[in-house]
Amino acid sequence: MAKKVREQTVSLSSYLASVNSEDISENQDVQRMFCWDNPAMNELIVTVLTEDYIPPVILGEEELGGDLTQQYIVDGIQRTTALNKFRHMNWKTTKSFENSVIQYQAKMRDEEGHLIKDEDGSILWENREFDIKNKTFEQLPDELKKKFDDYQIRIVIHQNCTMQEISKLVRRYNRNKSMGSNQKALTWIPTYARKIKNIANNEFYKNCVAYSKSMRKNGTYEQTVANSVMATFHLNDWKKTPNDRNEYLEENSSFDEFEKVNEYGNRIAKVCGNKFQNVFVFKDILCWVATFHNFTKLGVKDNKFAEFVNALVNELHEKVVGEWSYDMLDKEPGTSDKKIIQAKIDTYTALMMDYLHIDQENLTVNPKETTLSFVQENANPDATEEDIDFYRDMIEDCVRVDEPVYQQCERAVIAIMAYACTKEQDEEFEKWIQKYKNQTNFSPSQKTNFTYMKNSFDNFVKKNGCIKTC
Repeated sequence: MAKKVREQTVSLSSYLASVNSEDISENQDVQRMFCWDNPAMNELIVTVLTEDYIPPVILGEEELGGDLTQQYIVDGIQRTTALNKFRHMNWKTTKSFENSVIQYQAKMRDEEGHLIKDEDGSILWENREFDIKNKTFEQLPDELKKKFDDYQIRIVIHQNCTMQEISKLVRRYNRNKSMGSNQKALTWIPTYARKIKNIANNEFYKNCVAYSKSMRKNGTYEQTVANSVMATFHLNDWKKTPNDRNEYLEENSSFDEFEKVNEYGNRIAKVCGNKFQNVFVFKDILCWVATFHNFTKLGVKDNKFAEFVNALVNELHEKVVGEWSYDMLDKEPGTSDKKIIQAKIDTYTALMMDYLHIDQENLTVNPKETTLSFVQENANPDATEEDIDFYRDMIEDCVRVDEPVYQQCERAVIAIMAYACTKEQDEEFEKWIQKYKNQTNFSPSQKTNFTYMKNSFDNFVKKNGCIKTC
């Protein structure tokens, strides 16, 4: 009996030639149209030029009678069309790349283009790089053109098929579902991915959150964990998309931050159970974790947090703080909008502080306040966003981002850095912060923290004779 399936490997140039001559047809009866976007095409071209793996193209071979056959693409139509567009249709890559620089080796040549050889007559080679952003095939170096054409494509051919059988094969091989945005985002944070998965199965997600089978499958649980770390510890650097947030956390977060979020979730679950699933909804989980982070600074027992959430449900949900109430924020769209996230955290925190009768004499909840506006108001009225980034970089040279003084007083610390720079005392700041960072008793009010820090810093400068004179 003849084999039902046979395999072969051909060069990419040979495969595309067969497609363009219609020896291999792209026009099977039930095959879908081309639907890839530019980033997908870009990454496929990178895969070829870096000689990485591409899954086999699957063909169905229809028996026409009289020992005649016609081959149709069953699985691989998107890859085929994308590669053909680049190779033969003058399609230009775009800017949407994870990494667009291709390394390759080339023969060394002199200024006149002649080959350079060593004393034994052997050709000398060198390593080169080429950025393929916004390039057509014809703009590639000859070495990369050859690498593209020579790439080896594996082909799997289902033999002795009718057109109906080929249609069934198309259906079989295209049942898969591509990764959703949250599932893709997890691939951008490999260092913490396993930790994230474990946290997404903790007591908070088991009891406090209403179970959703679809969100469990599509990666929403895991992404809310990453979002919670971002909102709690890095809100000033909030990114709009899950990919960008996770890529930022991969470079700037720590296991301690993820463990804190895990701890907060388990503590909330212990005192709240499943009583507030209408409050701990997916879009707000990050805001509630950040609010609980603020709660942990107050020195009261966790059951008080549960009492507050209960009061919020029954009586506080309409209460306006500043410009917002819980109900007003709940109706706001834009669950990834930094301003809304900040407004929720600040409003929930203010309602909590009021309910717990925490002294708010110096605590002003202003959802519109940013680090920039805080610095402008308290330290440097001429500060810009670029200045804020500069101050933050200077601070992170001498203070770890996971230290309490930075975690709990970030705005105040940045404002003190700005204050020091305006007085040309940045070196004194570095000496002062090494002692002050050991403090653990901070106020929920950044204004209060700034006041205490400023007094401490001024006294340090005065005591150490650091005041600069002109």
